[in-house]
Amino acid sequence: MSTTLSIIILCEVIFALFIVWGFMHEELFVAFEDKIIFAVLRKIRSSRSSREALRREKLNEKVYYTPVKPTANKTSSRDTAA
Repeated sequence: MSTTLSIIILCEVIFALFIVWGFMHEELFVAFEDKIIFAVLRKIRSSRSSREALRREKLNEKVYYTPVKPTANKTSSRDTAA
């Protein structure tokens, strides 16, 4: 019997025992599933936010501040109404 085959059989047995345990302890199994789901969602959110931060950082490297000179002749509509 090869080592690979024995590892596959062992994994199948462990998986089958995990399913049987899940049927016997359904509340704990559902709580375990919820923990896994929340961990995956947290990982997705953190990776998405870090990707967005990197994108903004790269965008900010390309942007240069150019001040705009104010024009003295323009008056706003509030100045003319008063």
